[in-house]
Amino acid sequence: MSDNLALFESEESASMPTKSKPFYIQFARFISTIFSPATISLPLILLVAFYHPNPAALQYAGVTLLFLSIGPLLYILIGVSTGQFTDIDVSDRSQRTGPFLFIIGSSLVGALILSFANGPKDLITILVLTALTSALMMIITFWWKISMHAASIAAVSTMLTMLYGVVILPAFLLVILVDWSRVVLKRHTLGQVIAGSSLGIIMTAVTLLIRGV
Repeated sequence: MSDNLALFESEESASMPTKSKPFYIQFARFISTIFSPATISLPLILLVAFYHPNPAALQYAGVTLLFLSIGPLLYILIGVSTGQFTDIDVSDRSQRTGPFLFIIGSSLVGALILSFANGPKDLITILVLTALTSALMMIITFWWKISMHAASIAAVSTMLTMLYGVVILPAFLLVILVDWSRVVLKRHTLGQVIAGSSLGIIMTAVTLLIRGV
């Protein structure tokens, strides 16, 4: 009889609808996904590529996207599929060295290719900036899980503001929104997202000023 009762309870619990996540959790996950580093790289590259009129802007943008985003994303996806990484965000801090090294190498190769092809200085700057910021974040990650999402959205907002002017300033509201989403999802602490955002802003501003972009 106890076996029948256990079976009945098991079937009853299986038929009960699972409790859905609160709306704010679903919204935070949505924000975290659509404003991930790989996703926001596309509008950034296109806006920077067409900032100065160039008949080959689309081709240069394609090369930049390949080495900045597509290549590293494929590397991570393959790592996830083979069990090397826990998830696409590489949430485990101990697993992040490989992706950082790949991003650094890929960005530098892309920058060299664009340099030899006389590509736009602005796009080369994006690749160099990515390599420099990734190297610094990799070092920090040995001890602390600084937020890549926060650094990326802050860097994008800063670069576009420095190029296009104050009309882009509202984009910094997205920095706050992305930081909030990472904290709500418990992927990072408040300090980690603030540090990531600050690093993205400072590194971008300094690099663009040095290169005279």
